[in-house]
Amino acid sequence: MLNQSSAAFRGTVHALVARQGRGARADSVALVHRSRRVSYRDLDAMAVRVAAGLRRSGVRKGDFVGVRLPRSPEAVAAMLGVMSTGAAYVPIDPADPPERTGHVIAAAGIEVIVTTEIPSPASPAMPAVSALMLPEGCHPVTRPRYGPDTPYLTAPDLTLADLMPAEYGFATPDLLAPDLYEPDFCDPDSCDPDGDLAAEDDLAAYAVFTSGSTGAPKGAVMTHAALVNLLRWHERVRPGGGRLRTAQLCALSFDFAFHEIFSTLCGGGTLVIADDETRHSPFALAGFLRDERIERVFAPVTLLEHLARAVTENPDDSSGLRLREVVTTGEQLRITRPLRDLFRRLPGARLHNHYGATEFQDATTWTLAGDPEEWPAVAPIGRPIDGVQVHVVDQHLAEVAPGAVGELCVAGAGLARGYLRQPDLTADKFVPNPFGPGRLYRTGDLARRRPDGVLEHLGRTDTQLKAHGVRVEAGEIEALLLGHPLVRQAVVLTAEIDGQRSLVAHVVPGAGLDPTTAAGQLDAFLARGLPRPMLPAAYAFRTAFPLTSSGKTDRRRLGVEQAVLRMPFSGPEPEPVSESESESDVDPDRHGLVTAQVRRSVLRVLGQTPTPDIDLFSLGLDSLSAILLRRALQDALRCELDQEDIFKYPTENALTRRIVSILEREGEGL
Repeated sequence: MLNQSSAAFRGTVHALVARQGRGARADSVALVHRSRRVSYRDLDAMAVRVAAGLRRSGVRKGDFVGVRLPRSPEAVAAMLGVMSTGAAYVPIDPADPPERTGHVIAAAGIEVIVTTEIPSPASPAMPAVSALMLPEGCHPVTRPRYGPDTPYLTAPDLTLADLMPAEYGFATPDLLAPDLYEPDFCDPDSCDPDGDLAAEDDLAAYAVFTSGSTGAPKGAVMTHAALVNLLRWHERVRPGGGRLRTAQLCALSFDFAFHEIFSTLCGGGTLVIADDETRHSPFALAGFLRDERIERVFAPVTLLEHLARAVTENPDDSSGLRLREVVTTGEQLRITRPLRDLFRRLPGARLHNHYGATEFQDATTWTLAGDPEEWPAVAPIGRPIDGVQVHVVDQHLAEVAPGAVGELCVAGAGLARGYLRQPDLTADKFVPNPFGPGRLYRTGDLARRRPDGVLEHLGRTDTQLKAHGVRVEAGEIEALLLGHPLVRQAVVLTAEIDGQRSLVAHVVPGAGLDPTTAAGQLDAFLARGLPRPMLPAAYAFRTAFPLTSSGKTDRRRLGVEQAVLRMPFSGPEPEPVSESESESDVDPDRHGLVTAQVRRSVLRVLGQTPTPDIDLFSLGLDSLSAILLRRALQDALRCELDQEDIFKYPTENALTRRIVSILEREGEGL
C-alpha cells in the first residue's frame, strides 16, 4: 500500500516550544504582531503565567478550556499555557454568534474561558463559566478594590448573566492572571518541559469544532502524540522549514492554524501575525508578505488563488516577495493560470499540497517544484506522512485495486481521539481497522491510487447528486467547467426548479464571459463531454463564492433564492434599462443620486439588489468583490473611497451615508 513506516514519537507540543524559550534561541524573536516583538523567553514566561492562573482556578489535566481571543501573542501563550496544565484548549472565534459559542461551551464541558475582551451585545444566557482575563503580556492587572494580596479572583459559580449585564455574553475584568514569580504559583515539575516527554499518548492537546451534518458543531479531539508525530515528520522531510519567517493567517478555530503556528515555534522560527484586515484582502496580503519579508506561508486553496490573482493584477507586488515554501490545503488544488504565473515570479519556491481534516492532521502531502508550466492541471494529494496509513476502500472496507475509485480512509498516528462527548458519532466514523491495530477513519472523500502509489483526490461521496433519477458526481461536472478558459470557479448543486430537483451550476466567470449569454455557451461546452442528464438545468453567475471562516467555499450559502438563474437556450435577455431612464425615477438630491449609484454598483458586482439594510457580506460579498465594488463606486461617483469603508459600512444605506459625507467634505457635486 506504499504507506510510510511508523515511528513511536513521544512528548508534548508545549514541551517542544518551551525548549526554545529555555535554550540557545531564548532571545530570538518568536512572534511579531504589528510593532511588537516577543522573544521565545518572553513567550515562555507568558505561557507559564497563563498556566499558573488556570491551575489556581481549578483547571486540571483532562479538562477543556476555551480560548476566546483574537489572533495575537496572548492567544499563542494561552494555547501553550492550557496545554502545559494537561488540559486541552478549545479555540472560540470572538466573531462567532452567541448561539454557536454557547453550544461549544456546553458540548466541551468548558468551565473556564481565557479571554481579553467583552463581547458585543448578545442574546440569552449560556452555560455557567469562569473567565480569565488576559491583558497584553499576560501580566496581572491590579485593581485597588482587591488589594495587593488578591491579584487573582475566580468566580466558578457565576453564570454569564451574573458576569455582565443581560445583553452581553461572558467576560469579567475581575479575573486576573497571576504574576510569573509570585510564590506557589508554579512548581518546578509542572514547568519543566522535559518532564512532559513521558506524557501518555492519549493526552488531548486541543478540540476543534467543525460543522456537523445535523447543523450543530462537533468537536474533534486531537492528541499530543498525533501532533508531535506531524511536527517531527515536518522537520525530517523539510529540515530548516520551521526556521523560516512564517506568516500567521489562519483563523485559530481552523485546524490548519496549528500546523502554521507550532511547526514554526517548535522549529525556532519567527511567526508574523497578520491583522484580519490584511488577511481578508489579497492585495493587502501581497504587500504584507513583501514588507514583512515572509518566507513561508500556509494558505487554504481559495486564499492562495485570490493571492495569485492579486499578484497577477499588480505584478509590482511580486517584485519583493521572498516566499520559498507555500503550504495549502482545504480543497482540491487546481493549478490555474494565476497560480502558474505567481510561482513563475518566485524562482525556487515550492508548493506543498497537504491533505488533512479536523479529524486527522495532515495525512498525505505532495510537493510541486520546478517549472510551473509543467505542473499538472490538478495536483495529487501524494503519499502518507510518517506513522500514517491511508487506504482506498469499497463499501465493504476492502482495499480496491490501483486505479479504481473508492473511499479514502486514514489510520495510524494522525487520528483524532474522536468527537467530544459524541460516542455514537465517533463509533460511526472511527471504525475498527481491518488492516491492522487501532481505528480507521472514514473520510467520505473519493480517491484513486495511481500505479506509482500516488493518491488523487476526486471529490466527496456526499457531493454525489441525484437529478432526474440519475446519480451524478458533482466533481466531474465542476472539473469540466473549470476546463473552460473563461471560467474562474464552479460549484454544482441541486435545487428545486419548477417542482423538479435539477442541477444548477454556480459559476464565477472570468473577463470575456458575458453572464447574459454564457449559459448557452457553457451548456454547449459541457455537452461535448457529458450526457444530457448530467448537464445543468440552470446557471447562477456570481462575482465570487462565499467562504467559510477557514477559507473554503461555503456550499451551504450558495442557494438559488437570491440568485438570477439563467437557462440554456432560454431566449434573449430583456434589454437593460438605460441609465437616463433609471435616473428619471430617482430623487434629484445628492442622497438620492448616491443611493441609485450604490444600488446599481451592488447589482453589477453581486448580481442582485438587496434590501437597504442587509449586510452585503451575508449575500456573498468577499474581499475580492469588495475591491470591485469600491472601484465601481469611485469611478461612478468620483470620490476617494477607502477599502476599509466597504467593511465598515456594509449595507446599502450605511455606504450611501458614508459616500455622501465624503462628497460633502470634498466639495464635489453630482
